[in-house]
Amino acid sequence: MNKQKEIIFRNSKLLKETNKTMADIYSVVSSYKDRVFIELPTMTRKVFYTYSQIDESIKKFALGIRSVISQKGCFIGLHGDNSAEWIIAFWAILMSGNKPYLINLKQPKEYTESILKTLDARCVIKINSKSEYSVDTIDFSVFADAESNEDNIDFSDFANEFALSTSGTTLKEKICIYSGEQISEQIINLETIVETNPAIIGTYNGVIKTLAFLPFYHIFGLEAVLLWYSFLGATFVFINELTPENILRIIRNHEVTHIFAVPILWHAIEKALRKELACVDEKQRNKFEKISKLCLKLQNAMPKVGAKITSLLFREIRYMLLGESIRFCISGGSYVKESAVELLNSIGYPLCNGYGMTEIGICSVELGHTPAERMLCSIGKPFDSLEYKVGDDGRLFVKGSSVCKKIIVDKQQQPAFDWFDTGDIVSVKEDGRYFINGRYSDIVFSDNGENLNPDFAEKAFYIPEAIELSVLGNEDGSKLLLVIRVPNGIVDEQLDRINEAVKKANDSLPASYRIHDVRFTNDPLIETNGIKVSRAYVKKAIKEGKIRFFDPDENNLGEQIDSDIKRIVRETFAEILDIDVSQISDDANFMNDLGGTSLDYFTLINKLDERFDLKIDFGSDYDLEAFGYTVNHFERLIKEMIQ
Repeated sequence: MNKQKEIIFRNSKLLKETNKTMADIYSVVSSYKDRVFIELPTMTRKVFYTYSQIDESIKKFALGIRSVISQKGCFIGLHGDNSAEWIIAFWAILMSGNKPYLINLKQPKEYTESILKTLDARCVIKINSKSEYSVDTIDFSVFADAESNEDNIDFSDFANEFALSTSGTTLKEKICIYSGEQISEQIINLETIVETNPAIIGTYNGVIKTLAFLPFYHIFGLEAVLLWYSFLGATFVFINELTPENILRIIRNHEVTHIFAVPILWHAIEKALRKELACVDEKQRNKFEKISKLCLKLQNAMPKVGAKITSLLFREIRYMLLGESIRFCISGGSYVKESAVELLNSIGYPLCNGYGMTEIGICSVELGHTPAERMLCSIGKPFDSLEYKVGDDGRLFVKGSSVCKKIIVDKQQQPAFDWFDTGDIVSVKEDGRYFINGRYSDIVFSDNGENLNPDFAEKAFYIPEAIELSVLGNEDGSKLLLVIRVPNGIVDEQLDRINEAVKKANDSLPASYRIHDVRFTNDPLIETNGIKVSRAYVKKAIKEGKIRFFDPDENNLGEQIDSDIKRIVRETFAEILDIDVSQISDDANFMNDLGGTSLDYFTLINKLDERFDLKIDFGSDYDLEAFGYTVNHFERLIKEMIQ
């Protein structure tokens, strides 16, 4: 048994013998002493903090909370992105005898305000933020610098609950409360997971280094990243700048071993690599395809030997991407493209698909040893702490000791449930692997009584010139409707190409699954700060008039008068988003209209800084939401800064 396995089984045994509280979990986490807990990149060097140093900061911060807030047992909101301070505040709130509410920064502020009221939160601790809430909103530094009359923390006061909220795609206020017992059961799952595939605790130069990419206020980032891997004494590598180039550079330079992320990261890596391949001649592209297929065969036949050969054959490409240290990758949160899973695995990065929800925690992950198994894109088999059951209509039901303790929906506590209805439609193979096939709420019941799953049809539509698209039921739920979001000012030639692509895809579908209507819009199909298209949101937004359709036959592109600044800004938009300049009108929003991601946005800022010799710092002088992301807005801002 290797060293990491020994650690898991020893610490799991210790945890099983306790009351399985958050304090019991923390006693294991804080036992690693001189191991490096946090690794931060700077311009000139790497900064390290050991488990002992973080433990000291947590205890000091907990005393600070006790000196500022006299109550115990109340909820305290925690507002901040991933950072050492976030980890310190999370454990310190618990240690002070209070309960953290992990504020989801991607949800609307009014949604958070409502949850704070429901939880009767005492205050909010904010980290590197100017945000203010209706309850006392106190900066991290106030507690960190507070003088306390107490010398030590009494661990008997350690709270045992924390709250999370969903991202709002259900369109309801939903709060999930976990206790140490559920988190302990989740952690103990690692025993069987590691026995099935030890790569999930694989090391590089004897160390596990996990990328702190997923938000810790998200169930995936909290359970599968922070709590799992701090229980193992892993090192967490933080990101100082969210540009794609910087993320890849940090992964390589810090020799990250584990990356757990939502599909947006894997899709961005696939897009970047395919863009590079498009620039080489046909002979080189064919060579890449042949070597990829060979490497997949070798890895399937001889996993360890094949991985080494793949590493050698793709050395240059791996050097540009994630380097040589990667041991395990998981995608979760939404649908990951099969092409991305295949591409990453073909060059030797073991990318698997996982499954979980805020209400039920992290439930399963594909643990196959070969690319062939991982490329099935299954969600694997349920962890030991959980059971799966498939209903007659294909819906997945989950129960177990690691699901959340309590759910509050629209301020009403829900009755205890035996089996939780996930709303996901699944299938299960003979080997016990589960596959997600769509959402039950999206099913369309056609006139002839056939049940139609929109996901089946949606996968057929690949339309590069569409920003977003969604297949859903029409107004009476009897037929399938395709909604396509296109850029503002789209020209007739582009619409012709889109219509041609739609017809080709539609003709490839079985008759019952063909789209009966296509509608065009310039409005976002993704909720503000969302990470994926939600049919529930699209339906609601159409009903409320937030998604408005236009007749493509009446589409006219007005004349645009370009200044030099506008021309450069527009060209920069096009370069980063890999689209034609003609698709970008003056009022096309970089994020909402043109499909830019937060990663693309940070790249945009860096490029504009270089091209205009400026330092655009929205954090201190501008409100991004008020400012906007259009060519016109950037022109105005740059003119102001130049003058």
